[in-house]
Amino acid sequence: MRLKIKRFLKFFIVVAFLLLFLWNWFIALMLVVLLNVKNFYRFMRGSLPFPQDDTKCFGPYTYTYKKVEKIPYKMDVYYPGDEPRIYPVVFFAHGGGWISGFRRQPNYISWYRFLTVHGFAVVTIDYRYGYLHGIEEILDDYRDALMYIKEHHESLRLDTDSIVLMGLSAGGHLALYHAAFHTFHGNMEVMEGIRAVVAWYAPSDLMDLWSMEVESLFARFAVLTTLKGTPGKRKADYIRYSPITWISRKMVPVFLVHGAKDGVVPVRSSVKMYRKLKEHGVEAHLKIHPKGDHAFEFELRDRLVMNFLEEMVRFMRKAIRS
Repeated sequence: MRLKIKRFLKFFIVVAFLLLFLWNWFIALMLVVLLNVKNFYRFMRGSLPFPQDDTKCFGPYTYTYKKVEKIPYKMDVYYPGDEPRIYPVVFFAHGGGWISGFRRQPNYISWYRFLTVHGFAVVTIDYRYGYLHGIEEILDDYRDALMYIKEHHESLRLDTDSIVLMGLSAGGHLALYHAAFHTFHGNMEVMEGIRAVVAWYAPSDLMDLWSMEVESLFARFAVLTTLKGTPGKRKADYIRYSPITWISRKMVPVFLVHGAKDGVVPVRSSVKMYRKLKEHGVEAHLKIHPKGDHAFEFELRDRLVMNFLEEMVRFMRKAIRS
């Protein structure tokens, strides 16, 4: 009888600690969200400053690109037309600090419509979140989704010799890291067909998320959660998973966009990346909006934002032709 009671008490204590741990994480996340309501609104409800034209965006067509422990991870494909032809690809990764966001957020859909209007098919993916998984698993998802479209390019009607990696914020980090790491290490099979990277307000150096310029608690919470510690305890990982660490002369052309007033990912991150790219002779472009905060393209509707979008499209078209 005493043995049964002891076992019950041990089980009760373990369950109680687990529930307390999960509750503390939930409270911390809710506090962070509440302190970043403005940025979350931009990401969830904003749209690009151009007329939305649903007639030139066909999709989404949904596919499961992998399963992990029976959980499906999916991608959507959007096309600029319904005729049976092959299209160049924008491989799009959403933002959200690696711990939030999803491929069908309304603001991202405005991006897909914009890109399809300009002749690109858009592949947009979901990936595992950093609060239950590590950055390496997220990068594995990113690579596996890319390999899926390459293996199924004929049925998907995608020109996988004309791929542009694109992402916003944490999604831009994934795009930059994938290209920088694999070109640095000469993994040409993984990089085959990838012609360029476009990254909007992405953290190129993860250490920058702890700088004094960062006003957002969410940014620190997100990177701490995903890398499982602060720079003081995990400095090697912060360096290891920063795209800027792996820049070489073999890097594909890069188009960077940032807001000068970004309080989530400081503009210095893109400035440092731009300089590093130039030092290695890589084609690089950097556009800075003097009034731009994080996700400024969903809020500011001025001519400068439109100029950035137009220059980005010209850059992408040039990259897939070269």
